[in-house]
Amino acid sequence: MVSPASGQVTVSFPFATTWSLWLPLCAVLLGGAGTLSAGTLLAQVESAPRKGGDIGFWEELAFWETVKDSTDPAEFRAYLAAYPNGRFARLAQMRIKALTGEAVPGSDEAAPAGTQPSANESGPKGGQTPGAPGGGVRDCDVCPLMVEVPAGTYLMGSDHTRPDEKPRHEVRFASPFLIGAYEVTAAEWDACLREGGCRVSPQAAPDGRLPASNLSWDDAQAYVAWLSKKTGHAYRLPSEAEWEYAASGGKTTTYWWGNAVGKGNANCSDCGSTWDGRGPAPVGSFKPNPFGLFDANGNLWEWTMDCSNPSYKGAPADGSPWLRGDCITRVLRGGCWNLGSDYMRTTRRQAYDRDVRYYLHGFRVARSLP
Repeated sequence: MVSPASGQVTVSFPFATTWSLWLPLCAVLLGGAGTLSAGTLLAQVESAPRKGGDIGFWEELAFWETVKDSTDPAEFRAYLAAYPNGRFARLAQMRIKALTGEAVPGSDEAAPAGTQPSANESGPKGGQTPGAPGGGVRDCDVCPLMVEVPAGTYLMGSDHTRPDEKPRHEVRFASPFLIGAYEVTAAEWDACLREGGCRVSPQAAPDGRLPASNLSWDDAQAYVAWLSKKTGHAYRLPSEAEWEYAASGGKTTTYWWGNAVGKGNANCSDCGSTWDGRGPAPVGSFKPNPFGLFDANGNLWEWTMDCSNPSYKGAPADGSPWLRGDCITRVLRGGCWNLGSDYMRTTRRQAYDRDVRYYLHGFRVARSLP
């Protein structure tokens, strides 16, 4: 507002604040966070009055953004001292352990209570998983559960919807392949983080069964590289054709369960589930499709290997990834929890910059069979 007496402009905020509270956030936003030590940040945050609500959130986020990529365990200890029950406390504990190998009070290398796989998901290393839909394979104790998708021929895309889903075309899968029964979970990502294969702490997840989110295509590539090195198998992201074929369950309907979204079949903004519009559901919350995949429709958008193209003209017909086109952006499939059911149609396509993280993005893994 302008003062009639002085002609000066005064900026007023809808809430009281202090420079000591906002300094860390301003440093992050202006790109100068690297000039503030964790000790300085801790002193500033502790000297500011404690507030709840949005201000408390931004205060904590500013601190975390400053230290999250650090290789100094003292930085993460400083965060834990300021926010012992913070949104990123568990990730800070794991970063300390990854950097030092020491035991962290209150932390546990295993998944938190209530996040262990159920009996039908556990199994010996590299063995078959009794009770999993169609059987399943885990190549290590912390590896994703994989299901086998059979060889076959599939009509990919749709001639009755969006231009980028046309033309509908035949794709032949000469050999079966493995794909994740679930989206990669927070617990599985944490294993990669602990072992140093992944360096990014994604969206905080209080339950290890939640899908790992806020991950870029490049982040997913780091995970499959770590998984490949750990297991000796060539893990990768699925091709777009593999993803659609696997998600369809061999069906040609709008969703694998039929043409109507129905109620309680998936997680989207109008799916009639407990999680609609609120957040991702723990993996396996809905029934699997005939190939044994859970949550392919809804929950999170899932990265594929393919570069972005405006239509299927010239697309591979053998199920391999399409690595020509706009490769700065990569294709995502499946829709997500805060968008409507049209976005989670099996044929629906989306694309996003490969190096950008977004809270609605996750992935599942695939690998070829010998």
